Amino acid sequence: MANYDPLSGGVPLLEAAKCGGDQLKTGVVETFIQESPIAEMIPWMSISGNALKSQEEGTLPDLQFRSVNEQYNRVWGSDTEHFWGVTILGAEVYIDNYLTRVAADKMDLKAKQYAKVIRALARKLDYTAVHGGETAGAKDFDGFNELIKSGFGQDLSVPNGTVPADILTSTSNYADGQLFLDKMEEANDLLRNQSSANFILLNRQTRRAITQIARKVNSGFSLIDVGTDQFGRQVSSWNGIPLKIVGDDHQGNAILGQTEDAVATGGDPDAGSDTCSSLYFVATGDMGVTGLLGAGGTFEVKDFGEIDGAPGSVGRIELYPGMASFSKYGLVRLHSFDPTETV
Repeated sequence: MANYDPLSGGVPLLEAAKCGGDQLKTGVVETFIQESPIAEMIPWMSISGNALKSQEEGTLPDLQFRSVNEQYNRVWGSDTEHFWGVTILGAEVYIDNYLTRVAADKMDLKAKQYAKVIRALARKLDYTAVHGGETAGAKDFDGFNELIKSGFGQDLSVPNGTVPADILTSTSNYADGQLFLDKMEEANDLLRNQSSANFILLNRQTRRAITQIARKVNSGFSLIDVGTDQFGRQVSSWNGIPLKIVGDDHQGNAILGQTEDAVATGGDPDAGSDTCSSLYFVATGDMGVTGLLGAGGTFEVKDFGEIDGAPGSVGRIELYPGMASFSKYGLVRLHSFDPTETV
């Protein structure tokens, strides 16, 4: 069991991997971070055991004014303890001897297979970071939606669920588009312990709709900036906050699909019968969301070579991920927005 120390700081996952001499591991970790916006944007804390204990401030003491010679009532405040666990995620890479013997470049073949596995691993992590814990009996960790349901985040709905298509063609009726931009500001302001989110997680359609609305509403395109991430890739930002796109899971299904119900219908946004989606405003660090890596931050990448039990070589990739939220105001889900109405 480890205790959370907000002063300890964290070394980025990629920088930690560079410290060793294992080039295979460094390449795997770099690919992992490139493929996963969650792995890239959320800081990762190494813990020595399999769980982390954190304390949340509960109630504050009730102070009082007093008269001369009058005594104070004795008061005290309370803290609430929370425990955050980690899981086991990984895969084994198997390459048949036949493939390596007929391939022109055995190392290139092996590198391609490791790349496929690590891409699947990254997408699995992204899916779990959003939807983890929703399926009873699953072996994953709680993602954003479950953290919010447990009180470690907040929900905010888009009025009427949609922004009309005429926002892109009309020069007079910008009310609904402006209302959505106002809702984005409201969602960001709900992160009370920080000035703004560290990133916004969304799908491509929603990112495109935000750009189009900002371009049309009151010449608001100045809200959108374009920069680059640590790998030199182009990234759009809203009010200086990176808009990080999450794509498909390891099975090719959209992690943030157009499947939510509009609030105006009175339905559950997760019912899966409409064309809306969500944006997640995420604050990270000691007052927000943090990734966990158990067993001292282990990210195991091993190439065992050819094995006795089968005519081929085996490698293994394994890590012990989890997620913790150190504040009830570090995560906001802005849901029931229909970007298909704006494109």
